[in-house]
Amino acid sequence: MIKDTSVIIAAGGKGTRMGRPKQLLKIAGKETLLRTVLAFKQVKRVKEIIVVTTPDNFNVISKKAKGLKFAPAGRERIESVKNGLKEVSEESALIAVQDGARPLVNPADIEACLKAAQKDKAAVLGVFVKDTIKVVKDGKVVKTLKRAELFAAQTPQCYKADVLRRALTKYGDKILATDESQLVEKLGIKVMAVVGSYENIKITTPEDLIIASALCKKKK
Repeated sequence: MIKDTSVIIAAGGKGTRMGRPKQLLKIAGKETLLRTVLAFKQVKRVKEIIVVTTPDNFNVISKKAKGLKFAPAGRERIESVKNGLKEVSEESALIAVQDGARPLVNPADIEACLKAAQKDKAAVLGVFVKDTIKVVKDGKVVKTLKRAELFAAQTPQCYKADVLRRALTKYGDKILATDESQLVEKLGIKVMAVVGSYENIKITTPEDLIIASALCKKKK
């Protein structure tokens, strides 16, 4: 397997809803960010992992997972990804962008998303929503959306390297986006939806830590 992929792990969040930085919170004995890194270490085509975070967080994780590259976290996610992109090898054909707070991502799903991006330029891992989604204004339901068409985007989000670079260069300073795929869509490129796992949760609240710990114990 040719090592053709760079991974940017965006881990600059301050953990406002957790009351403390979540990157170093432990899930079944391992830091959240470390579990995220180790998932990508299992993917054979990954040649390098750039962790975008604070120097303190990086010092902790880099002692437990060797060979990582560092980039400073930005104020917003897109700024962090742009900082990570500066450290990406020019030889990489693909780039995967991952939330540092998604520690349970399945390596097989990572590979599937990379494969789709290699074929179609851009791909996003995610799941179809389980709940019926309502549009609410002023406390009132104004519309019910079609659940079968609603896809909850997760990470990784994978791109051909030149596609991500073009999207960030053209729109990175113009659009307040919550993920990079919104910028890629603006280029006119169709982003493929790769169905992943409902276990690929994002650690956002204290309850998520409990769920993630239970899922880790289930896998043992």
